[in-house]
Amino acid sequence: MLPETVYRMKVTPSQIGFIIFLFANATIYIRPWEIFPALEGVQIYVYLILLSALFSYKQIQTHLSKASLLGQPITLCVLGVLAAVGISHLSNGYLGGATKGMFSMFKTVIYYLVLVSTVNTPKRLQVFVVSLILCGTSCIAISVGDYHDFFQVESLTHIKERIGYLPGGKEIFLIRLCGIGMFHDPNDLSLLIITTGVLSLSQLADRSWGMTRELWLIPFPILMLAMWDTHSRGGLIAAGAATMAFLMMKYGRAFAIAAISMGVLVAPLMLGRMASIDVSSGTGQQRIRLWAEGFAAIQSPKILFGIGEGMYQDLANYVAHNSYVHAFVELGLFGGTFFVGCFFFAGYGLYRLKNDREKIYDASLIHFRPYLSAVLAAWCAGFLSLSRCYPTPTYTIVGLSAAYLNLVGIYLYPMRPVLSLDKQLFQKWVACSALVFIAMFAATKMFARFG
Repeated sequence: MLPETVYRMKVTPSQIGFIIFLFANATIYIRPWEIFPALEGVQIYVYLILLSALFSYKQIQTHLSKASLLGQPITLCVLGVLAAVGISHLSNGYLGGATKGMFSMFKTVIYYLVLVSTVNTPKRLQVFVVSLILCGTSCIAISVGDYHDFFQVESLTHIKERIGYLPGGKEIFLIRLCGIGMFHDPNDLSLLIITTGVLSLSQLADRSWGMTRELWLIPFPILMLAMWDTHSRGGLIAAGAATMAFLMMKYGRAFAIAAISMGVLVAPLMLGRMASIDVSSGTGQQRIRLWAEGFAAIQSPKILFGIGEGMYQDLANYVAHNSYVHAFVELGLFGGTFFVGCFFFAGYGLYRLKNDREKIYDASLIHFRPYLSAVLAAWCAGFLSLSRCYPTPTYTIVGLSAAYLNLVGIYLYPMRPVLSLDKQLFQKWVACSALVFIAMFAATKMFARFG
């Protein structure tokens, strides 16, 4: 028999699964094959996430039980998006599209399930947050280094945007920072910058780090430079939403409204292009026209199940540049409701904890609440200028929120789920989804200009 001290040091399958998951997650932010082209074609991420799922399959099974799905409706909504992807194609008679789309989305669902299954203690939550900061900072630093010609990343191209003409007719261009990996759009990268910054603040404010917590100031010069280089209006809106959510969770609604109002007044004087938001012309008007084309396509029997996952670009030559519009058009009311539900339940759960003054018996979970609320708010706002219904980074945020709410439920007294999908909560979910649909549709009617 092994000595007791050795027995206690025994590594469990769950711990191995968590460690492998951290490496799998890192490849989302820093794709080895983009930096080392010789690795092109090696499915590093797929092997790692499947191996992590194998070590975590018992926990995954628990999260798929009926009781768990009702007690964590975010997971139910993620599975609903998967089903909606297949139904959206089958309702249009496209079996091949259903197979391909569901396979692609299934990989994302596996990622989500592994995340919520392995991030199952407050300590693991903090380790995962730290890994997100390190991965995000590395991804951003590499992108900034390429942008400012410190070195070159062969696979990375930044956006060249025409912004006007000189008196002689010569074009004026603005180079906007893009990221490596899945963050190849300035608006994508701005969300990663905000997320990394907010999570870094959470560690800077964590006294358990002692004197070393000042090291969490290191990412901020890189993050601020990167944010400026993106010239992202969507990023500015997302940053405002994150600030509002953080202040409201930390200091209350009145303080948050006052602070953000002052920011709105100062921003146009300091931020140039980023603070110039115009829906009557330029890219703002172009995107609203794209929304209008999508809504026009589902004013028919397609409104229930949509035109098919991945088909928006075939319809309008571009994606919607709005995740909510994109989801409702491609997946119909059925799938769009599940997509909105992922964020509704996450936000509502965090709000309930604050509003109901629930007593959480773990200091680290209390500490994380305003920061995770800020990250969630940033992505919800950022989706107004991005079509990201299916990629993994979206479900990193969804999964992080779900894992947090799962943990909080364990540290409530009495122990219980933060949310429970009953009739009343179901009605709120459907009402919220309907309001999002109506708001997006009304915006196209009010602001779209053709001819």
